[in-house]
Amino acid sequence: MNRVQLIREFASEVAGTYVTIARRRDDWGMSLADYRHPRLILPHDLKQNDEDDKAFRRDFVNRCPIARGFASVTLSILHEVGHFMCPGEFLEQDPAEYAKATGDDHFKLPCEVVATDWAIEWLQDPINRKKAKAFERKYFGHA
Repeated sequence: MNRVQLIREFASEVAGTYVTIARRRDDWGMSLADYRHPRLILPHDLKQNDEDDKAFRRDFVNRCPIARGFASVTLSILHEVGHFMCPGEFLEQDPAEYAKATGDDHFKLPCEVVATDWAIEWLQDPINRKKAKAFERKYFGHA
């Protein structure tokens, strides 16, 4: 199983439904075009760790210190599934406000806070943490 397949498998387990992976890559995202079928968008480079990625991780870990023990890819998947699980906040988000929020301000948007809150709640369960670690062992076991 390659890394994209492992991501799909883990995201599906977390979401409790089959998650498709968008063919077109951009940056981490969750398409909410069809609220019944989650569609995860992946970055071009799965090892990407730009300033936005670092800011995302910093925000997540500051809000949930237990997240420090997990890889950024895991936190990103959980956050994006959080958008699927809490679509109302994203759909109510003002698109202009969303587009102009950059850096740390992006993570303060209500739809982003709710998605991370959902991911944090998921990580609070010890069984879920074991699932996340099992995903990471498989994921990083591949070149």
